[in-house]
Amino acid sequence: MKWDSAIMKKVVIGFVVAMIGGVICFAGIKAGEKNDGIENVDMVLQTSEESGWIGEKVIGDVDKAKLVIYEYADFGCSHCAEQNRKVNDLMRKHDGEIVVVFRAYDLGFQNGAFAARAATAAQLQGYFDKYKDLLFNNQVEWAYEKGEDLNGLLVRYFEEASGGVGDVRKFREDMKSDAVKKRLLFEQKIGKKVNLRGTPLFRINGESVPNGELIERVEDILKN
Repeated sequence: MKWDSAIMKKVVIGFVVAMIGGVICFAGIKAGEKNDGIENVDMVLQTSEESGWIGEKVIGDVDKAKLVIYEYADFGCSHCAEQNRKVNDLMRKHDGEIVVVFRAYDLGFQNGAFAARAATAAQLQGYFDKYKDLLFNNQVEWAYEKGEDLNGLLVRYFEEASGGVGDVRKFREDMKSDAVKKRLLFEQKIGKKVNLRGTPLFRINGESVPNGELIERVEDILKN
């Protein structure tokens, strides 16, 4: 089988990024950086002017769930994609018992910021969960595209996530909006508040949970 050179380049670059990251994608935090303005990040935060009047990315019913997981992830992080599949499996296994509050944190992966904007635009029409999965499942496809090729993919994912009934024009406008930009800056600020050093990061009951212990920790909590 002959490999297209462009596809081969994407696979090789993605593999190198993953090897460098190990089991977590790392972020650089400046020494002495202050994290002011948010008192408690381990709760579903209300909308505000600072957040662009856009709410949290909540997957599930907070009022009925037994456990809330706060997830911090970069859409361009391969380890985040791997953990996304595991979290989805947990939510299917414990249907209705788990809620995930997803917060995007930009580590600087190519196109990661564009993907976060697109996911937030999809959120505004009620399609965040499906859109998130499409981004993580298709990282190699979109991560190294540019210009209209990238925009075309992001729109295509929105059409798929919305079953073809979403407002594409509004989606495109929201991607470029100041409100979406504010929301993502707000989520970045929350990540710094919890001293995030890399993604993915999960927090349960006010504590950060090592990725390798996530499933065991969730199972233990739900048993008790």
